[in-house]
Amino acid sequence: MTAIWRRIISSSALLGLAAAAVVATAGSAAAEPRDCVLDRSLTGATGFCPGGDGYFTVEADCIGVFVTPGGVGVGPYRQSSQRNAYAGPHPEMDATQTHPRAECNEFITGHFGIATDARLYETFR
Repeated sequence: MTAIWRRIISSSALLGLAAAAVVATAGSAAAEPRDCVLDRSLTGATGFCPGGDGYFTVEADCIGVFVTPGGVGVGPYRQSSQRNAYAGPHPEMDATQTHPRAECNEFITGHFGIATDARLYETFR
């Protein structure tokens, strides 16, 4: 009976070490947006990632007037670009697919404000 328990315990320990080695050696994938530039303006931000691969989006923190289902609000709100943009060189695409913009003034959604901060982040690969 003790030989069976020794095998179970040693197998479990070996499996645990293997799992820890996989987690410890895992690195980031090479396919990610690189050399990104964020162009900020008074009412939003536009991003571009000429290097790498994958998808990214732009998000802006805004302050101003916005419409909610409960009425009109005044204060901070967050806007993001409407689509995930492609990183890397894509001359066949138009600028809206490679240079996403987060705009604080969206007349259709009822947001009117100025940008206080902006960021660009990878969405998925």
